[in-house]
Amino acid sequence: MSALPRILVLTTVPQTMVAFFPRQLRSLAEAGFDVHAVSSPGDELDQLGRECGIATHGVPMERQVSPRKDAVSLWRLVRLMRRLRPQVVHAHTPKAGLLGMIAATIARVPVRLYTVHGLPLLTRGGLWRRVLEAAERTSAALSTRTYCISRSLRREVIALNLCPAHKVFTLGTGSCAGIDLERFQPTSERGATRKALGIPPHATLATFIGRLAKDKGIGVLADAWPQVSRSHPDMHLLIAGEEDGTDPVSPATLAQLRQDPTVHMIGAIRSAEIPALFSASDLFVLPSFREGLSQVSLEAGAMGVPVVSSQVPGLVDAVLHGVTGILVAPREPGLLANAILRLAADPALRRQMGLAGVDHVRLNFSDQRVNGLWMAEYQSLAATHGLNPLTADSTV
Repeated sequence: MSALPRILVLTTVPQTMVAFFPRQLRSLAEAGFDVHAVSSPGDELDQLGRECGIATHGVPMERQVSPRKDAVSLWRLVRLMRRLRPQVVHAHTPKAGLLGMIAATIARVPVRLYTVHGLPLLTRGGLWRRVLEAAERTSAALSTRTYCISRSLRREVIALNLCPAHKVFTLGTGSCAGIDLERFQPTSERGATRKALGIPPHATLATFIGRLAKDKGIGVLADAWPQVSRSHPDMHLLIAGEEDGTDPVSPATLAQLRQDPTVHMIGAIRSAEIPALFSASDLFVLPSFREGLSQVSLEAGAMGVPVVSSQVPGLVDAVLHGVTGILVAPREPGLLANAILRLAADPALRRQMGLAGVDHVRLNFSDQRVNGLWMAEYQSLAATHGLNPLTADSTV
């Protein structure tokens, strides 16, 4: 029997679990926690369980609102929690957070943790925004503790009255799992990746990695690129990521990008491919309208790639303006183009910011540091609430 309590970690889709939490889940299990990972079913979830040595449970969940399917998911989660009797449920992302906190409350789980990874409501209006606000408030109200993955996101959550200040926390300088510095480290290897992608060896390469979504600022990047190309003809743009049908970019914008010979759109990529793309890049661009923290910007920083991004909550924690990159007002193509051109024209500044980015990530966001903070948090909660395998019916 485990010496520490049973913890159930919940995400809506297994891709989130695989992208962020393998090392953390493995560490928790090795420390003595009885770890169970719950997400929508799939081969990725099964493989995660085998690699981390933990139990996994597939519960279908929809990322979008679907009352009938959401009710079925909730019922399945309640049944699972009543059977497993976890002492701690930790839910991540909006849908898993809402369903997980409701289910954990019904199942009388004593410690209910919810982590806010971002606020989609910031770019929504009208009734839809009110629905999203109500969902966040419900998740926070039913949790025993709520966390935000960056300090600026925490300030936003408090300012919007989504959760009272005394109940919402950011561990350290933020992040849910940190950056694997063994995978993401500076390298001089760039030729093979460029050759495979058809990018000239001496071109200055700006790279975007992420969902092709309106909220990621793809339209702003498309509007800025002609100005960049006119001023810096040997500049190339690499765009890696799949189209997001829930927040689609206009077909005209995508067509404009695909028709530009200096733009290389390579579609969906695997997480394992990201370091090679950064190794080929001179700068990273993320003109997003909202972020929780931006893992990919931290990954760029860890590899010594300076970042041009929007000055919005989350990104202001990942990118230090004038130090590790340049922050510009969101939705401003001209400002974005000027920032890209400034770095394109100044290799020395790129090197300087790249080195600062490496230091920033290593000091604040290494997975060893971040996962150590989460380990200490779980252990503290276990001690505070007197949780152990023999007190599954404890309440708070």
